[in-house]
Amino acid sequence: RGTAETYVSKIKVQHRNSARLEQRTLEPYDPRIFAIRHFAGRVEYDTTDFLDTNRDVVPDDLVSVFYKHTCNFGFATHLFGTELKALYAQENVPRGLSFRIAPTSHTDLLNGDEPVSTLTQDFHTRLDNLLRTLVHARPHFVRCIRSNTAEKAGVFDRGTVVRQIRALQVLETVNLMASGFPHRLRFKQFTARYRMLAPFRLLRRCEEKALEDCKLILDFALENPPELDGSVTLSWAPGKRHIFLSEGIRQHLENLRTEVRMKSATLIQATWRGWNLRKRLGTIRRSHDIKMVGGGMLTLNKSSATRPNANNPTSNSNANATNTGTATRPRPQPIAGTPPPDPNEKCDSKIIAQTCTLFGLDLERPPPVPPSRSYTVTGNSKLGYPQTRLMKMNFPEDSAAATVGEQLRKGEAVTVTGASHRRGHLIVEHNGISLHVPFQYMELVKNSTSGSPSPPASTNAGAVNI
Repeated sequence: RGTAETYVSKIKVQHRNSARLEQRTLEPYDPRIFAIRHFAGRVEYDTTDFLDTNRDVVPDDLVSVFYKHTCNFGFATHLFGTELKALYAQENVPRGLSFRIAPTSHTDLLNGDEPVSTLTQDFHTRLDNLLRTLVHARPHFVRCIRSNTAEKAGVFDRGTVVRQIRALQVLETVNLMASGFPHRLRFKQFTARYRMLAPFRLLRRCEEKALEDCKLILDFALENPPELDGSVTLSWAPGKRHIFLSEGIRQHLENLRTEVRMKSATLIQATWRGWNLRKRLGTIRRSHDIKMVGGGMLTLNKSSATRPNANNPTSNSNANATNTGTATRPRPQPIAGTPPPDPNEKCDSKIIAQTCTLFGLDLERPPPVPPSRSYTVTGNSKLGYPQTRLMKMNFPEDSAAATVGEQLRKGEAVTVTGASHRRGHLIVEHNGISLHVPFQYMELVKNSTSGSPSPPASTNAGAVNI
């Protein structure tokens, strides 16, 4: 079993000719400490706990718990597959062995080889897994820099920051990205992303000619190169399967792509808006014509209010009624925001006046509401008033009306003399009093002879009985 002193002595013997390995300069001398000159500076290592820290051993009795015949957790059995295979190679289990648990690399799992449980193997295994992850991913590194060594907020130590920037090689990385080819894309991915930068008819659009399409796109993209600093280049280089791009050419391609996409979106929107407007052009024109006619009529109304037509007595009487204070409903006004019509396009006021005179219309007031009809329709016949109907319920329902004899009781026959001015009501004569009764409170007596039936009214065959 090794110790920290023997481990340090082996390192010094193996790397005695290396300029990176240095001896400790501080006193007292400690055989367990050695120093290495790194790029960022000199670092001392204390190997007192090296061996114990890296001795990840598990006794065989603990490993045997995860044997598949006695363990219900198949995943745990899979993790200790190599150790269980070596443990159960013999019959005596457990027998005092110790296993060092190390991760199994992807290559060893494919080959079926048992991994060697050493620190070097652990390092190679983790490195292999890291490289496989980097190949199948697009990593983005974030470098964190401490502003000061005292861990105080709002304190910026220039020396500490400069030392970290030098150690992390930030300037070298930026210069490499500016002058080298930090970006790469497969030919198919490159053409799919930037194909709109070249004329569509010139692209081959086949896998065999993918490199030619990439060159064509780059040639058109570099026809008008942007102004760049001396440290940034627009260089690119083709590979066997990839196209390698500098940071400058990548930004230029992205700017051109964004510009083309914005122009295309504007063109699509303009085309759709034009098509939609042409589709609704007829409706818009008709609506505009109606607004123009309405504007001319309003102009005529203002002139008619001051100059009543002498040939139209109806208009004169309506104007007099307005002057005496009779309330009239105003004409509807045009929609707010509608521009005034062109005077040249207004309708002729004389034609409008002649038309209104012909039909007996008044421009100042709307036509009166037609009076209620003096008959009802039952089936296909018109029945005039008076009519005999039966009460389906008491009206009114309060007891006060019943005491004075003004209540119509359910089942009582009543005489309907006409339609009421109230909506949905009929006039009923009862004890010399006229009552306005809702029509749903009564039903018409079949074969009623109270009213004089009129000839069949074909135009009102579908009217509702009221």
